[in-house]
Amino acid sequence: MLDKKERRFFFTDRQFQQLILTNDRLRQSNGSALRELRRVGRSNLTSKEAGIRLEMVAAQIIGVLQFREEILISARDQGAVELVIFEVRHICKDCTAPPEELEDHLGEEVPAPDPGHYRELDHLIELAQGTVARLWSGSIQRKPFPVAFSKGLRRLTSALLKQRRHLRETTLAPPRTRTEFRVPSDNSCSRCHQEMKIPDPDLAEPQGGHHGK
Repeated sequence: MLDKKERRFFFTDRQFQQLILTNDRLRQSNGSALRELRRVGRSNLTSKEAGIRLEMVAAQIIGVLQFREEILISARDQGAVELVIFEVRHICKDCTAPPEELEDHLGEEVPAPDPGHYRELDHLIELAQGTVARLWSGSIQRKPFPVAFSKGLRRLTSALLKQRRHLRETTLAPPRTRTEFRVPSDNSCSRCHQEMKIPDPDLAEPQGGHHGK
């Protein structure tokens, strides 16, 4: 895929799998955030301990996003390629084809999250922002909140917004990759270099042979 500056990504198989795993980790962290926010809403719990738990969840989300960004930076550096070339090579019946190499993911888009991921994330952001509004309006309590709680809730909301922005910016449509096929001009085997007899399909006789006039 291309990033916002139209630079191409080139994912190794390992990087591609790591990105898929980070989607799962983000959803797990979002589940933890939902539990903590519901606990605050049900019990009016705005203690220092509640704030610490919210901040810990925020740190988990930011950590996963930073890991994803490192993968994308690495993939972007490897992806300075504008053309993919497929080279066709002949192999005779006496030779063995070389083993297939581990597949890389040139020009592929970042693995998209499950559609439910976005719905859960939107709900979480609304819940976090609604919790902030209710608390500051004095509907739960009018005494000042512990600094740790305010800090934790603020950081969690920021982490959720960053997650949504990151996912939307990195799941763009895949680019059109230019490709070129190259066929050797001779008929030699690419392994033993012996000349091969390859029939010309244009000269093949039709079934039943020639028919005289």
